[in-house]
Amino acid sequence: MGVQGRAIASSNIKYITIKTNEDNPKIFGWNTVDLSKRIYVVEGPIDSLFIHNAVATMDANLLVASRIIGLDNDYTFVYDNEPRNKQIVSNMNKAIAQGKDICVWPDTIKAKDINEMILSGMSAAAIQHIIDTNTFSGLQATMKLNIWSKV
Repeated sequence: MGVQGRAIASSNIKYITIKTNEDNPKIFGWNTVDLSKRIYVVEGPIDSLFIHNAVATMDANLLVASRIIGLDNDYTFVYDNEPRNKQIVSNMNKAIAQGKDICVWPDTIKAKDINEMILSGMSAAAIQHIIDTNTFSGLQATMKLNIWSKV
């Protein structure tokens, strides 16, 4: 069990997370996910509210969700749209190496994350469609990631 707070206005500290036990996993939305359907894994809890059957890891380590929820489920890992972030690019490469499906955002998307896309006027349905049509695995994911990445 834990609590996460998010600064709405500009702040040096954007998130604060407090867990009752440091060893407990951080998965938001786990209690509402349908394990019989594809599970979308995102970073932020707010982002997860706009995507069907989504959970949030509350950090960039999205792969932890499959280890906690179960390795046999179908996942799409949806990292923030930050092609200059070395940690995110590294995590995306790890997901590809493990044979996972990842979303690689098209160049037309300028927002950093799903919440910013919503705030810019995009509909949740449009974002879901973009994720579904830009989900790749294997060599195709590697190629798309190499084009997208700016690190």
